[in-house]
Amino acid sequence: MLQLKLIVARAQLGTATDLFVRNREPVSIQCLACAAGELLDGIGKAGGHRPFSTEILDHHPDLDDAQLKGIRNKYWNAFKHLSGRNGSLRVDMDIIRKFDDAQNDAPLFCAWRDYFQVTGSMPIAAQVLQMWWYALYEDKLGPAADLVRIHKAFPRIREMSRPDQKDCLRRSVEKWRKNTKLLADSRTEPHLLSSWSQKEDKSLTGSMHTHHLAAKAKKRK
Repeated sequence: MLQLKLIVARAQLGTATDLFVRNREPVSIQCLACAAGELLDGIGKAGGHRPFSTEILDHHPDLDDAQLKGIRNKYWNAFKHLSGRNGSLRVDMDIIRKFDDAQNDAPLFCAWRDYFQVTGSMPIAAQVLQMWWYALYEDKLGPAADLVRIHKAFPRIREMSRPDQKDCLRRSVEKWRKNTKLLADSRTEPHLLSSWSQKEDKSLTGSMHTHHLAAKAKKRK
């Protein structure tokens, strides 16, 4: 069961990242990324890993799991729910009006981090996205962060406009996606972000990607 859930999460996360890199519609990205993140958080816990949420709670003892989920899923909940638990219509206008593409940065980053914990690998585009996030949010990094390497990858990116920041991400993904050294690394997942762009069996359980993920998850247990 966990292997199939992992496949579902990977499909959602890969598609969300593909849309994000190509600067497509952000609401769909948020919904896909948060859905994948919720699955990966649970898969990680079930497999004995420490998902990102666990580390956040360790560093913020004033928060509990329910409060963290409320913060993490604020926009996703506003998008997917019409009514509250008591059946009355939700009032989400202010939340939705504040949403923009930048609200997708953290869900994508956290989900890929949890995915890597479970599988031990991720595609090159996701690796580039991780470095891009480090460069944008270096104030959130610990003292051990390699800022020299980060700044070299994305120099002065924090001074750029959001469109230019996204363009840097897209160009960097294009630059590194066929790098032979990265492709040969065992930590690189040798599949495209979205399996639906591959010419193979399109069923969930019929693709080579399915067997790859199942084998990786089993190996990491």
